[in-house]
Amino acid sequence: MKNKIINTLLIILLVLSTIISAQEQKGNFNIVVLSDVHISNDQSKDKRLHDLIEKINSEEIPNVKFVVVTGDFVSAVYSAGKERIDENSRLVKGISIMNNLKVPYYIALGNHDYKIDNDRDSDTYFPESEILEMEKLWMDVTGLDKYFVVEESGWNFIFLNSMRGRYLHRAFDDKQMTWFENVLKKEKPAVLFFHHPIETDNLPKIFSKGHKDLITPENEPEFFELVNKHKKNIKGIFFGHVHIWAKDVLYKTIPTYLTNSFGDEKGMPFNLLKIDLDKNQIKVEKFHLDKE
Repeated sequence: MKNKIINTLLIILLVLSTIISAQEQKGNFNIVVLSDVHISNDQSKDKRLHDLIEKINSEEIPNVKFVVVTGDFVSAVYSAGKERIDENSRLVKGISIMNNLKVPYYIALGNHDYKIDNDRDSDTYFPESEILEMEKLWMDVTGLDKYFVVEESGWNFIFLNSMRGRYLHRAFDDKQMTWFENVLKKEKPAVLFFHHPIETDNLPKIFSKGHKDLITPENEPEFFELVNKHKKNIKGIFFGHVHIWAKDVLYKTIPTYLTNSFGDEKGMPFNLLKIDLDKNQIKVEKFHLDKE
């Protein structure tokens, strides 16, 4: 009788352990979203990034699954006039700091990330050869592709590249849009990350219809058509570039978020993206830590 009770208790404990393990695997999680870190020769930016990483690693910012940068991780890969070797690479320096994270990180490329050194204007035309050169450099240092998707807990976190079509005087190239469409066809809940801002239902005051860097239905019709078609599954869109906070909506359905510049602000600004797996929805909180 005693053995039977013990065996029953062991079975109950095993079942409970299995249930708890399944709940942990399906548990909600957070994502830290940074933008415009602009690693440069300014060591105060390095320190702020170190400090944020310490807060994430110590779980002062709780339950972080991974960290996202929505472009302009560096102000330029090299300083003007500096020899192009690892010792003078801001990219290598910045990635060495990010590698201290205990969780993964992912970077969507911005215009400054394609800027080889301070002498290069990041806001003008880029020939395809230069785009390919910079993408190879990024791949060699980070292992991250020019655009990609991270699959996590049944969700797709899609990293687009709004510089990829610059050689066509556009944001997105055709090959990327075909890839994007194929990812969306999986009909999973999705969040989009890229660098340049898009035209939303209510443009922030800083924009005008003719803002040169604004992605619009006129200059990127395929992107907007795909987003509109799959708006039920797209739970949020994050971008940066203009160094301000802003929240809006697209097609009266998709929340959109501009993140302030981490590199410009001493208070380590970021958006905390909270993923609710049970409800298939997101919640976003704006953080400005240690504001001086």
